[in-house]
Amino acid sequence: MQNAKFVTVDGSKTRYFEGGNGETLVLISGGSFGSYYSADHWSLNFDELSKRFRVCAFDKLGMGYTDNPKSDADYTMSAVIDHAYGFLRAIGINKATLVGHSRGALPAARIAVDHPEMVKALIILPSSTIAAEEPSVPADFYKKIDDAVPPVPDRRYVRWEPEANSYSKDHITDDFVEAMLKIALLPKTMEAKKKMTHLSGAVFLPDARKKKYETLDLIKAGHLKAPTLMVWGLNDPSAPVKLGMDLLRLIGSVVDRTRFHVINHAGHYVFREHPREFHRLIMDFVKDVEG
Repeated sequence: MQNAKFVTVDGSKTRYFEGGNGETLVLISGGSFGSYYSADHWSLNFDELSKRFRVCAFDKLGMGYTDNPKSDADYTMSAVIDHAYGFLRAIGINKATLVGHSRGALPAARIAVDHPEMVKALIILPSSTIAAEEPSVPADFYKKIDDAVPPVPDRRYVRWEPEANSYSKDHITDDFVEAMLKIALLPKTMEAKKKMTHLSGAVFLPDARKKKYETLDLIKAGHLKAPTLMVWGLNDPSAPVKLGMDLLRLIGSVVDRTRFHVINHAGHYVFREHPREFHRLIMDFVKDVEG
């Protein structure tokens, strides 16, 4: 990945990476305030995709090296969506393919719904945040990890979530762990994690649920115009493949150019566990959209 850049988005200093030429591809990572997700999660994908696209990957509001929200009231999915849209505008993106993973899939889908003129195609990776709720999904998957956070995060702890969420652990490289650890030790990350102990249930999750169902209703009403590709891991423990199938039925009923790919021996980190297959799927899909 190229050296990091920074841009101010609605008063928030925002880290991002940019590389390559051609059609613009924007990568939106998962995670929420206080977690260790960031643009670094695309480290196995960024350079290869940059050979075909102009690739932009950024740290969402309150994540990675991007500023935390300015008030407790902004620890919401609504603020994350607004920041993501603001980022696109801040760096001059007028048209792009959006790729959203996990809690990054809802911002990608909502921008596609609200600003169809900006989105050439939508790519959704495993996510329980955009898919309708399903009783079989373990509600306490992340709670167990959050409850076990040590006073000072260490390498063993930052590995826990990707290890628990993956079929293969080979993608959890030393540089990936080091990048997560540096973020975990940032005072701003510790502040956000502390705030989320009471803001998650009271503020963030209710707003995220509201935005999810607003967005699904808008999709049902025909507001999603972009050709859509979904790529899921068959062995995803936190966003089971049934969520993807349910989402496929919904989107496929209103968007003719909808595709769904399931990769065996892959979990929540399907894009890191099977990068070559993931890159091929993206390139073939965007080429087909262009054709």
